[in-house]
Amino acid sequence: MDAPALPLASDARLYGVNREVVPLPVATPIATAPTQTPAATPSSEEEWLKFSSFLRRSTYVRLKQSEYWDRLVLKKAVDSALCAFLDTMDGADRPLPEDEQYRLNGKKLK
Repeated sequence: MDAPALPLASDARLYGVNREVVPLPVATPIATAPTQTPAATPSSEEEWLKFSSFLRRSTYVRLKQSEYWDRLVLKKAVDSALCAFLDTMDGADRPLPEDEQYRLNGKKLK
């Protein structure tokens, strides 16, 4: 169990991933007090909704590696990262117009 991780060249051979790609730098959060509303803060009892999106192949492989080596729980990590990102967006806490909310309620939020 204490064996070192496979060298990066093995990942490239196994998954066809170009590991020479440098990840984009992560923006450091501004040191201000959080101004979240209680509705915007996810709770542990809140239901999980299934949705799909797209990732670059190298990002997907890195996620799978982290799931294995770091015991990452993917849905919690994605939720946490998206919440941190949405905290920087002005429109994330603005209510939708009535017709858009109606469409959303009819599809995903039944």
